[in-house]
Amino acid sequence: MKTTIPVHVQYRHVHLSHADREVLFGSEKLTKRSELAHRGQFSTDQTVRVVGPNGVELEAVRVLGPEREETQVELSPTEAFALGIDAPVRLSGDLSRTGSCELIGSNGKATVRYGVIIPARHLHCNERDAAKLGVEHHQLVTLAPVGHPETAIELVSVRVHPTFALSLHLSHDEASEFWVETGDEVILL
Repeated sequence: MKTTIPVHVQYRHVHLSHADREVLFGSEKLTKRSELAHRGQFSTDQTVRVVGPNGVELEAVRVLGPEREETQVELSPTEAFALGIDAPVRLSGDLSRTGSCELIGSNGKATVRYGVIIPARHLHCNERDAAKLGVEHHQLVTLAPVGHPETAIELVSVRVHPTFALSLHLSHDEASEFWVETGDEVILL
């Protein structure tokens, strides 16, 4: 019996640096709304508006914590296109030569000169899950929805870290393409 892996559909969100958090929210600290599956990460009560170079904006984009070294904005391909942002598909943290935008918070505006990405599809797992699946960090794998092996989800990057919970992360656009939603399960092919 193959190990089943839960699907998590990622929606637009922002990770803020300390400096940008201060510009956007002043002395207001990030307040935890709910824990995420990955140990130590959380959704906050704070949201921002993301404004593209064409003036179009997305409202109520959730901020995730904790703070990071650099601000990162994660959008779906459809959202990036609508905002007029040339955002490449990248793994989280790979921010060189990425898109730009403006963020508006309750206290001010921050210009993000780089850091807007479309998250590459990826499989999160800890070391134990990686060993069980027989995969390694940064390996590319193919997955398929349970019961639909003909629907191959290819070029999925494996991300191994001690705090990660086992899950396949797809953008909203990709989830629609493969006819899956949060809570569905996939298997490694």
